[in-house]
Amino acid sequence: MVAYLNIHTAYDLLNSSLKIEDAVRLAVSENVDALAITDTNVLYGFPKFYDACIANNIKPIFGMTIYVTNGLNTVETVVLVKNNDGLKDLYQLSSEIKMNALEHVSFELLKRFSNNMIIIFKKVGDQHRDIVQVFETHNDIYMDHLSISIQGRKHVWIQDVCYQTRQDADTISALAAIRDNTKLDLIHDQEDFGAHFLTEKEIKQLDINQEYLTQVDVIAQKCNAELKYHQSLLPQYETPNDESAKKYLWRVLVTQLKKLELNYDVYLERLKYEYKVITNMGFEDYFLIVSDLIHYAKTNDVMVGPGRGSSAGSLVSYLLGITTIDPIKFNLLFERFLNPERVTMPDIDIDFEDTRRERVIQYVQEKYGELHVSGIVTFGHLLARAVARDVGRIMGFDEVTLNEISSLIPHKLGITLDEAYQIDDFKKFVHRNHRHERWFSICKKLEGLPRHTSTHAAGIIINDHPLYEYAPLTKGDTGLLTQWTMTEAERIGLLKIDFLGLRNLSIIHQILTQVKKDLGINIDIEKIPFDDQKVFELLSQGDTTGIFQLESDGVRSVLKKLKPEHFEDIVAVTSLYRPGPMEEIPTYITRRHDPSKVQYLHPHLEPILKNTYGVIIYQEQIMQIASTFANFSYGEADILRRAMSKKNRAVLESERQHFIEGAKQNGYHEDISKQIFDLILKFADYGFPRAHAVSYSKIAYIMSFLKVHYPNYFYANILSNVIGSEKKTAQMIEEAKKQGITILPPNINESHWFYKPSQEGIYLSIGTIKGVGYQSVKVIVDERYQNGKYKDFFDFARRIPKRVKTRKLLEALILVGAFDAFGKTRSTLLQAIDQVLDGDLNIEQDGFLFDILTPKQMYEDKEELPDALISQYEKEYLGFYVSQHPVDKKFVAKQYLTIFKLSNAQNNKPILVQFDKVKQIRTKNGQNMAFVILNDGIETLDGVIFPNQFKKYEELLSHNDLFIVSGKFDHRKQQRQLIINEIQTLATFEEQKLAFAKQIIIRNKSQIDMFEEMIKATKENANDVMLSFYDETIKQMTTIGYINQKDSMFNNFIQSFNPSDIRLI
Repeated sequence: MVAYLNIHTAYDLLNSSLKIEDAVRLAVSENVDALAITDTNVLYGFPKFYDACIANNIKPIFGMTIYVTNGLNTVETVVLVKNNDGLKDLYQLSSEIKMNALEHVSFELLKRFSNNMIIIFKKVGDQHRDIVQVFETHNDIYMDHLSISIQGRKHVWIQDVCYQTRQDADTISALAAIRDNTKLDLIHDQEDFGAHFLTEKEIKQLDINQEYLTQVDVIAQKCNAELKYHQSLLPQYETPNDESAKKYLWRVLVTQLKKLELNYDVYLERLKYEYKVITNMGFEDYFLIVSDLIHYAKTNDVMVGPGRGSSAGSLVSYLLGITTIDPIKFNLLFERFLNPERVTMPDIDIDFEDTRRERVIQYVQEKYGELHVSGIVTFGHLLARAVARDVGRIMGFDEVTLNEISSLIPHKLGITLDEAYQIDDFKKFVHRNHRHERWFSICKKLEGLPRHTSTHAAGIIINDHPLYEYAPLTKGDTGLLTQWTMTEAERIGLLKIDFLGLRNLSIIHQILTQVKKDLGINIDIEKIPFDDQKVFELLSQGDTTGIFQLESDGVRSVLKKLKPEHFEDIVAVTSLYRPGPMEEIPTYITRRHDPSKVQYLHPHLEPILKNTYGVIIYQEQIMQIASTFANFSYGEADILRRAMSKKNRAVLESERQHFIEGAKQNGYHEDISKQIFDLILKFADYGFPRAHAVSYSKIAYIMSFLKVHYPNYFYANILSNVIGSEKKTAQMIEEAKKQGITILPPNINESHWFYKPSQEGIYLSIGTIKGVGYQSVKVIVDERYQNGKYKDFFDFARRIPKRVKTRKLLEALILVGAFDAFGKTRSTLLQAIDQVLDGDLNIEQDGFLFDILTPKQMYEDKEELPDALISQYEKEYLGFYVSQHPVDKKFVAKQYLTIFKLSNAQNNKPILVQFDKVKQIRTKNGQNMAFVILNDGIETLDGVIFPNQFKKYEELLSHNDLFIVSGKFDHRKQQRQLIINEIQTLATFEEQKLAFAKQIIIRNKSQIDMFEEMIKATKENANDVMLSFYDETIKQMTTIGYINQKDSMFNNFIQSFNPSDIRLI
């Protein structure tokens, strides 16, 4: 038998460029009968290698390359396993090496594990005799064809294979350069490492000692190990009193069911059915294990999500507390989760609050033991963008070229170099010169190879045996990992549970904790009403910032059109708002508002689709239709659903026949059953699992509920979550202000690193201030907790250590208003900085000495800084305004002129602004124009004034004044900007508006009686303006009469209203 016993695959990370599928393909074409995988120290590639060999009728041999040492010398060694016991030993050997980060393997360690292995020493010289001697009693020990002869030792021909053909030797040099962060030698000829996949012809020409080749055959015959899939490796749950898990589970379920006040008979029937399926499949331990760790989380202050994925469709999950979604109330199907017709592991994913997820993992590790619990490895690959940069770097491309490469490859998931090469600019780059062509050829060879390992974000594997009995282990950043990926570990039969960290749960938990602490209110989120009108009003306005799943602009506009009234509407929106089903949104909205538009292909669809107005939204509905029309069991219906979403033509055709036959027997005409099959086929693509939608909508609803009833707490926690992102922070602050929440400046005695909600409003985080880092905040807050609040500015300066107390820090704190509560102006405190920095620094830590030995520090009271300057500093240090900006103050007073903000203005509407910056430039033909920054007191926006307008308004712009501008909005480089057509001073605009108004609208009639004699019933002359009343409660406008614009009392009439209650049009 022809066998290659020393294949290094690409999973020997950055040491080989040979992909498993290529090795197997070459073996088939060169008539090789057996291949041995021998990556260095790791077994990452075993499952893929085994599958590929079996599929192509090649014998797979499991092995590993190690470097064996006696402390003095080291020899490269290949070990191959003879049987399944040897395979288990190899798992353990590789685990030992990787868990302890060993470079070399001591001969003692190898002896411990090598009973069922063949050992082949390579390139043995005189200095290695001692190592070989140690193994003289071992049955299967060999030396390779390049070793010296040692009495009684057999030799075998064995050669590394690390790349496909001789021309691919450059891949090894390139991978080494990427691995070691060095440069590629582009001057000398490429070294041939003699490690390509030899052809039949080449082997014949090699003239190898026949005896050595015979031994290859002998070894290959001896190696017979296989990977066993779908073993039953579920850990057993320890029940109290050694009761069987089945009995214990039933007892717990019935007890729970009796506790809940539910329709006992209906629930009991469903429970019996689910219990039977679960126990027949042998999953009772699994449910108990998951329930146990969720119980741990809930009783140890770790917030757990309501459910995730299809597990919410199970009543057993609900009764065990794994989910909090009642599947009968929400009409969820168990078979979508566990299908009796298709035995696979149930997949229970659990969301924990992301800041405490580690606690639960720690509990599981302590409960099952260290080697019994592990994370899962994932591989990072050299994908198009990464490989292009890596190879560019080792070939010495400069930053500019590397950035050019990045910009030429589109940001598209799964893009390949071949696809990029179809783009002209990229093609031109490749053929710019010989160096670029070489770069491209190396990139192409390395593209797609695994590059490094990292940790799977959520998966945890649990077993009651040490895991290395079933799979090799390695060390990740946070603990043990299996060397095999998630799907591979599951296929072996290991139990995987996904522990996902969800930021939104942390936010909810924080809000509940703070509300309880500050207000003494204990909110039980399981007991809040799910039909709260205020919540639906909030959603209908699209005020969904910070709300899980509902934040994007698209979802907001859907919510505004839909105007949700029930929890079901939220479930529908979260399911429909994704590529594909989105096209059904208008239909859903129209039918929701006008039920007469609902149509069904057949009346029997009504009970299934009534809730969703005849639109198929959920996978569960597809299953229900198949069951109603074609008598499919839910298990069969689930198989149909899977076949539909996988688009497997052959399976689909047989399922179509199955469906039409079933429908015929059920008395439906063939035409209608074909139409219904096509209908569900169209939706199968994007039907969404309803169980998941209900679970996640529940989180969205809880967050909306908290936003409505505890807005200060909601916004404070959302803000704490975006610390560090200036743009998001400014956006949230702006929205909170719009909702009428008071934003208080950082307060040295109240604020800390996070935003702090209070009855008065929200105290800004000290961490929001630019230039104030986490460590400084920690020092300030710790000192306050230990020794009480700061009495005044001098007390603060005395109590914080010198390393923190810099001029920069003190200025920043003063200018954002952190000391305002002490009643001194910001300008006064700025004067005092010198006193506290120049004071005698050695005694400042001792309060008593300080008071005796230093002259009393005094404030020199100064007048406060002007409003505009205060605002400017706040913007500079925080990224937004806390105090009301002068432009904003003016806006509130002058809003009756019907003016707009930058955020809500449309084309050619008047906007009140100041110019923060006017940058004049000359165009190519010598004309002047300007780029400006407009500020409306809340936000800033870039503006452009083209030459014609600039000529007209240049003189006006030289005054520091408030202006009314209007123009056209436009997008440049993804940024909104305003092309300004008209500029007026506020005073001129006001004068014109009062003189030429066409209509006056008021929304408060209380002071109108004072001006009764001014108001006329009909229009008598050209100066009469219509006066209308807008009634907000019924959203209706009525005409009151007319007023003469030239009347001497006209201005008094206007001024008598609150600016927010009157508008001049």
